Amino acid sequence: MANLFESLSSAINPEIVSTLGKALGADTSSINQGLAAAAPLLLGSMSKMASTPAGAESLLKMLPQDSGAFGSLTSMISNLFSAGTTGSGSMLSSLLGPGLNAIGGSLSKALGFNVMPLIGIAAPALMGLISKGVQTEKLDANGLTDLLKRETTQFAADPANAATMKRVNDAIAAGDKAQAVIGSYGADWSKVAAAPVAALMAVTSSDLDGPFDTMKEVKAAQAALLEATKAAPDGSVLAAAFGGGLTQDALKSVREMARDRDALVRLIADATAAVKQRSPGELDAFRATIRSIGKATAEAAKEGGFFGIGGTLVSDDEKAALAKIEAATA
Repeated sequence: MANLFESLSSAINPEIVSTLGKALGADTSSINQGLAAAAPLLLGSMSKMASTPAGAESLLKMLPQDSGAFGSLTSMISNLFSAGTTGSGSMLSSLLGPGLNAIGGSLSKALGFNVMPLIGIAAPALMGLISKGVQTEKLDANGLTDLLKRETTQFAADPANAATMKRVNDAIAAGDKAQAVIGSYGADWSKVAAAPVAALMAVTSSDLDGPFDTMKEVKAAQAALLEATKAAPDGSVLAAAFGGGLTQDALKSVREMARDRDALVRLIADATAAVKQRSPGELDAFRATIRSIGKATAEAAKEGGFFGIGGTLVSDDEKAALAKIEAATA
């Protein structure tokens, strides 16, 4: 069986790397470094998961039955960027744990661009490659464990990969710190993590725009969130909750209340209260971040114009929504 790292590199060809670079605002060298870090990060997590019999069986069941499923990378890219959010669905959460956002944020700070979409692309691609190897070699759970351990050990032992492994190990350490923070919040953490999406939706739902303006608003909110977390230290609430930017998980968690602006505002207020109680030293940074999301969303597209001509930058309804967000984070 071919080396998994080499197989992934072959699957994500220069054309795809170029497309990713344009979408993420990074040069091809940075994209390649991001992919180079995503692979050992994911395989290392899989190897750790497979280190117990139960974990190996669980991972074996997670593998796609169609080993060619990883081939449609263009479709994966389109899905990840269409909504302006980064995917942290059940697969990534299962593999990387609750510290996922902090892991992505650590790599993003090290490489200078948002790495989360690359992790979202690399995960199903690797799962497809592993599935192909399992089927070809007729591996059971023990065989899968041996395969992952061998691949990760060989990669880490190669001196040429030292810089990549440092980034990966730093990201894992950031994820461990984030996991401790998340655990300290209990059930309140879901509200903290969803607060930026609640702010986005509170403003967006105040003026129901067309799909193009909504996409602009989501992208503006994403950019504001990533900017706010650039300086967030490992182990902070901002790094743990928002290091990977807006995620599909957070979007799903508040989707049902999208039309109820009062419910969205209450969620923001509850999240602020939780941070005030458990991390008072980070309250100001949290407040500023949530408010910046609302402001960026409101200013992303003009209201009441025609194809961008005329209109108002921030409508009266959006101003009212911003005032409610301000009060909720007071």
